Amino acid sequence: MEDAAPRFYTNDVSPEFLRTLDKSPFTEQQLADFHDDALAVVNQRQAYVKAHPPIGIYRVAAEGSQTRNGGVIQQVTTRMEFKLDNGQQVRAAQKGDYAVYADGSKAQIVTASGEGNSHLALVGSRLSNGDEIINTPQDGLVFVAREGVLLAEDFLPAIERVEKHQ
Repeated sequence: MEDAAPRFYTNDVSPEFLRTLDKSPFTEQQLADFHDDALAVVNQRQAYVKAHPPIGIYRVAAEGSQTRNGGVIQQVTTRMEFKLDNGQQVRAAQKGDYAVYADGSKAQIVTASGEGNSHLALVGSRLSNGDEIINTPQDGLVFVAREGVLLAEDFLPAIERVEKHQ
């Protein structure tokens, strides 16, 4: 299975997918057995997600992510790894890493998830040549945009963000 090409994922998801993001991992029976303090934390979280439903996602870019103009993220510096469905291991990309193009040219990732999120590159991150990351081979790590919750000022700065999901 390791020889199979990886699948690629974008930030485009269905309303059904967004609803699954807040599904409780606990059964009613498990909740009944929780200590009162733990149950209070769970209830507080459930109230938050009900008040701020997901309106979109931003997937973390990784080695192999593709850009609109044909670049591929190849030079990354993080140690954060993902195991893809095909068994391949890839590392997360971050601001400052590079996409390489067929002609050998390179462009640096210049926008990302912000300092509070280790400047991880995202589907939607811009590159120094004006290009943009359009997909990623990993589907496990996403940032969730929520109704009524502002993203950090340095989260994909100076580009259209959550507004397109509303």
